[in-house]
Amino acid sequence: IATAALRVMHPQQYWTGLQAFASLGDKAGSKELPKMSETLQYWATVFNILTIICNQETPNHRDHSLIPKCFDILTSVGNYSNAWMSMPSLQLELRYDPGCMIVFSGRIVRHGVHAVEGDQIGWAWYMRDAVHIYAGIPSCGWARLDGNKSKG
Repeated sequence: IATAALRVMHPQQYWTGLQAFASLGDKAGSKELPKMSETLQYWATVFNILTIICNQETPNHRDHSLIPKCFDILTSVGNYSNAWMSMPSLQLELRYDPGCMIVFSGRIVRHGVHAVEGDQIGWAWYMRDAVHIYAGIPSCGWARLDGNKSKG
């Protein structure tokens, strides 16, 4: 679902993610890296990093290893209540209910998740520039509201 949402919200990020994985597959084949080739067959998203967080409060932070122009997608499931995500640099407090999807640049926007009552599992989908550099694929440009491809 996160990949499909990205395809609509930031098409250039989606396509550069696909290109990066195609390039990684080529590199794995040419450098005879069978474990990498096998792993890539099962990785079913254009995001190159996934972090899973269970029942954990996350202090406000920025993710400095991420690509600033890319969207990060955070999703959450579980049997919990009273969940909030804070974005102090934007002066926002957002409900983070089960099934919620929040999209933003974790490199630019300070964010954190308060402690919850119950059991929560959060997925953070994002892209690291180091993977794109290794793959030889430039990262995407900024998302645009007009639907045209971003430039730089």
